[in-house]
Amino acid sequence: MAESAAGMMTERVLVLASADRAVLGYVRTVPGLRVAEAAGQLWVRGLPATGELPAAARRLPAAAAYALDAQNRLFATGQLTPTAHLPDLAWLPIQEFVPLELPTAALPGQARLRYRVRLVPSARAVAGSALLTTLAAWLAYVETAPEIRLRHLRFAVAEDERVLVLGAPLPPLAGQEYWLQEGMLLPAGFDFEAPLLAPLLARRLNPAADSLVVFVSNGRWEQVLTSNLVPATRSAVRRTAQSFSHA
Repeated sequence: MAESAAGMMTERVLVLASADRAVLGYVRTVPGLRVAEAAGQLWVRGLPATGELPAAARRLPAAAAYALDAQNRLFATGQLTPTAHLPDLAWLPIQEFVPLELPTAALPGQARLRYRVRLVPSARAVAGSALLTTLAAWLAYVETAPEIRLRHLRFAVAEDERVLVLGAPLPPLAGQEYWLQEGMLLPAGFDFEAPLLAPLLARRLNPAADSLVVFVSNGRWEQVLTSNLVPATRSAVRRTAQSFSHA
């Protein structure tokens, strides 16, 4: 009976709190997703009816998950009888609902740690892998920098106009330089208080290995999806700056 019911399902639907809107950036590249918002909730549909959900979708803090049949009836996970009908909502493709045509980053971290991460001053001299600077400084640099200096750089921009630039050599701009350890970016001159913490934290904070975890010296951190990093071309940086000037 369970197999028969599962065979009638057409897709899966997730429900999130509207306050979690920012995390939809994780699934923006999952094909076929549509999103609607109503009564303080975000409804996400278009996920495959069977099999394991895409890794990005599994990271969403869903308050409820349903299977949907052809009659638009919602079945709670593991249940054979419907609990409700899919509301009549104004669905949008996720690319329109989360309009991130331009690179963006710095989504708030989702994992919860009981352990308070401490960074301590370090004498290790490690080459820098990233630079956190401002959009204004980045644009001014890109406008005059030789193409060859941009060729190996990628960047992402946060809503507060911070810019994370990755690559080598890094641009000679004012800002915070970072070094890379286990997929995490640590401020230059700092390290974890215990060497063994790096691989443990990497597995805990970035299990899908699809983002960079960016720490600040007080131990706080945020994540940048690697899919949000784009090549540093003059046109990409100009379009980014223009979007902020029109905001």
